[in-house]
Formats: sequence, C-alpha cells, structure tokens
Amino acid sequence: MKKIDLDRWKRKIPYENFIGYTNPIFSLCTRLDVTNLYNASKARKTSFFTDFLYVVMKSLNSLEEFRLRILKGEVVLYDVINPSYIVMSDSGVILTCRSEMRDNYAEFYANVRNDIENTKKSGNSANAFNVTRDNNYFFISCMPWTDLMSVNNPYDLKDAENSSIPRLTWGKAVNENGRMKMMMDISAHHALIDGEPVCRAFNIIQNSLNDIEKVLK
Repeated sequence: MKKIDLDRWKRKIPYENFIGYTNPIFSLCTRLDVTNLYNASKARKTSFFTDFLYVVMKSLNSLEEFRLRILKGEVVLYDVINPSYIVMSDSGVILTCRSEMRDNYAEFYANVRNDIENTKKSGNSANAFNVTRDNNYFFISCMPWTDLMSVNNPYDLKDAENSSIPRLTWGKAVNENGRMKMMMDISAHHALIDGEPVCRAFNIIQNSLNDIEKVLK
C-alpha cells in the first residue's frame, strides 16, 4: 500500500470536486455473455459463482483505479484487493465472508469454497458486518434468484472510507437465444474513479469470459 500525493496526482481536480458531494457514488451496469464460463463450470462440476468471482477479481485487480481507497482522510493505493461477499446461512440469514485473493485459480477456488463452508457453519451474523478498516476489499453480492436489470446499493455516506469501497453485484444467468447472459453492476466513488475505467473493467471481464479455459488454468 502506498499513499497518493494529491498534489502530483492526475486526478487531483476530479477528486477535490467529487469528494465534497453529498452523494459521490455512481453505478454502471452491463450485460455479460457468460456462456463459456457457464459451460466450463458445468463440465468441471465447479461452482459458477466461485469461478466468476475469480474472473472478476483477476480483472479488477489489474486496474489501478480499482485499488484506490480513502483511508484516514488520505487516498491510498493497495497492491491487492480481496473479495468480501455475501453468503446465505442455512437459516436464511445473510453473512459476510472474506477470502484472500490468490493469482492461482486452484488455490483461490479451494480457499473460497472452504471460507464459504466455514462461514455457513459458524452462522455468526452478530459480527457479519464488522468491516476491517484496511479497506482492501470489494463488497460483492450475487443474487442468482432473478435476472436483474439495475441495482441500488446501500451506503453510509458519512463514512468516506467505507464508501470508497466499490460494490459489485450480479444476478441470475439466463438463456437468451442459446447464449447465457448475466447482468453485472459496479458501484464506485466518483472521487476515485470515473466511468471509463468501469467500462474498461467490464471489457476485461468479458474478454476473460471469452477465453475462459486460459483463465481457469
């Protein structure tokens, strides 16, 4: 992690503009073609959620803009961002599960599946939303029960540090004319990131999905 020198930062003017907004959060969504991943996960008998999570984490970590956070009133750049995602307990209560990002697919997959099982077994909803102040996470929600069209994430806008963490949301993969399509939304703090890097992120994710056998190796 390193501190960003605002006086030398290319985003100084946009940052100083948007940091004072009452609501500096913006959201963009797109429709991804997940056919290749859907088929690969089915053939491998692996979790589609975990496989897609790996694609997303690899893609977003490759972009500096997505590794920026506000910490103690300063802008910092993390080396690596980890996933913090929602899982459902057996009793139907949502719990937060956090995993360590790994470049190696097999290691990442094993860790996430183990973390999910341990979180479900603990069922500890009392501490589910205690957020580490490191902020080197993405907040992630998957809602596979419906084909989403848009998302509006909750924010405590008085908490600039927490609000600087991007929210990632995707819905149900559905068949459209023989192709599996899925909506994904990225919600981010405009003081740290603009629309172009978000669109670039969507394109990187889609390119990875198109060449999924190379990614999941």
